[in-house]
Amino acid sequence: MSTLNYTGTAYIDQLNAIKASDERTLGSLYTLHYKKVETFIIKNSGSTEHAKDIYQEAFVAMWRNIQIDLFQPKDSSSIGNYLFTIARNKWMDHLRSANVKKAVIHEISEENLMTIEQTDDNTIRRLELVKEKFRQLGDSCRELLKRFYYEREPLKHIAAAFNWTEATAKNNKYRCIEKLRALVKKQDNE
Repeated sequence: MSTLNYTGTAYIDQLNAIKASDERTLGSLYTLHYKKVETFIIKNSGSTEHAKDIYQEAFVAMWRNIQIDLFQPKDSSSIGNYLFTIARNKWMDHLRSANVKKAVIHEISEENLMTIEQTDDNTIRRLELVKEKFRQLGDSCRELLKRFYYEREPLKHIAAAFNWTEATAKNNKYRCIEKLRALVKKQDNE
């Protein structure tokens, strides 16, 4: 495996090769920084497949930004750091996305475990734990969290259904989520 050399004129040549879409240079750069991104994503609830997808998106974004001079690296480490930052941000966006949240809340609020494809055992165990602890909440907490997170009902509507003020609904939602977190944390510590 060749690595990119970023000293003196060689660095300028490599940068120009990236801008010119030189396959050898891009291939070397791609290989050089992949493992760091993969390790980060796997340590943060992802899989190797997630890492490959996110890294490819990040690499293309980095490459495009260098080509259009949106990003102008100063040295070898700035390219790697920039690529990692893009990948990290894309992964965090993925984790915060509505689809991921909806899948977790759907899992919590349904009686049967939904089929989860391409998921590791730790994620399944974690979902089972959250589901179990969700069942231990009171009826109103379960209903409130289900309406807010799964059905995406506005707090104003939830408050009206429970005959609460909107501020009370917000406070109760916070208390219910904190209670669920405490139950899960207690189990984790046992």
